[in-house]
Amino acid sequence: MPIAVIAVHPNQTIPPNLALGGMRIFSGVVECLFKGAVTGEVTRDTLTFNVGRVNLGTGAGPTAGCVMSLASFAYDGAVSNALWAVDGANVPAFVNEDRGTGTADLQVIGNLAVRGLNGVVLRVNYVVFHFPS
Repeated sequence: MPIAVIAVHPNQTIPPNLALGGMRIFSGVVECLFKGAVTGEVTRDTLTFNVGRVNLGTGAGPTAGCVMSLASFAYDGAVSNALWAVDGANVPAFVNEDRGTGTADLQVIGNLAVRGLNGVVLRVNYVVFHFPS
């Protein structure tokens, strides 16, 4: 089951005319709740959210990259052998496409990990770089 997104708080978007080659940069913080499992083993799951409104361009999918990091994490109780991680992040697809305007949102997927029943991830930072195609 994917990690539930509570809210996405975008930062101010850098206009394409200020970025090299019309590149779009989106950044912000995603609030979520991801808890570890009772077993004490490493629990892994995906966080999926959307950013943007970008031009669809001519490619089959977006030409984009993403950097994601932990922004708020906790361990509720005595801690031993704790772990929190972002295993990876990518931008695999356009979503909410509007062919009339030729725009869409970008789908962002982050792979998170936490160890221990009391381990919790509450927020992650993201930066998405979208290159027009």
